[in-house]
Amino acid sequence: MDYFYANSIFLICLTPIIGTIVAKLVMCLAKKDISLMLRPLECNVCFNSLHLKEKIPLFSYILMKGRCKICCKLRTPIYFFSELSSLLVLITILSTSKNLIFSQFILFYSMALFLIGLSIFDILNKRLPDIATLPFLLLGLSQSYWLKNIDFQDSVFGAVAGGLITTIVATAYHKLKGNIGIGWGDVKLISAFGAWIGWQLLPLFILFSSVSGILFILLRFISIGRSNIWEQIPFGPFLCMSGWIIWLQTLL
Repeated sequence: MDYFYANSIFLICLTPIIGTIVAKLVMCLAKKDISLMLRPLECNVCFNSLHLKEKIPLFSYILMKGRCKICCKLRTPIYFFSELSSLLVLITILSTSKNLIFSQFILFYSMALFLIGLSIFDILNKRLPDIATLPFLLLGLSQSYWLKNIDFQDSVFGAVAGGLITTIVATAYHKLKGNIGIGWGDVKLISAFGAWIGWQLLPLFILFSSVSGILFILLRFISIGRSNIWEQIPFGPFLCMSGWIIWLQTLL
């Protein structure tokens, strides 16, 4: 038991650092300049290198109230989002998984890191790249053979149903409103999660994602008082969060 707690404390200290690395990697990919990985962390406003105390995962952003020490402007919260998400994922795994073996932990945590990175990319670029969503869909179809958590037929039907339903909704919304309600990247991601969790849990997944997205918009509107409550908000992070939680439950 002492060994378990010691490992847990070590991982709790390590995961925010991993979150920083994931955020920096995705930001480099979003800017199409991988050489940025070699540069120190810098303010996204004045582009000066951050001081040492500003580089401490999680706590620096809170203590500095999200502001750069040099220009006093608000820094991007992307790093904080990634660090906090990485930590919450670890806590979720440790608190919900009993008799967890190392290979299971690696699987759960690796998928979560991928989804955190995908969420960051969606936040930055307002799109989900095919190079990430399509392989994720194929892995979802394959995982029924590896994990035995769902039948292969349920995985296939979940992918088809998820893609078909959201395609109909996206097309109908576009024709009625004249603008995009659900992006095609979201359609592919929903189809992918349909493969990962099966068609039976697909309605719960869509409901959970939609409700969490609506709650975020309302809380954001209340907190910062934006006049346009219908401002475009990336849907990918809510899909990733909901899909990962539901998929995790299928394996526990």
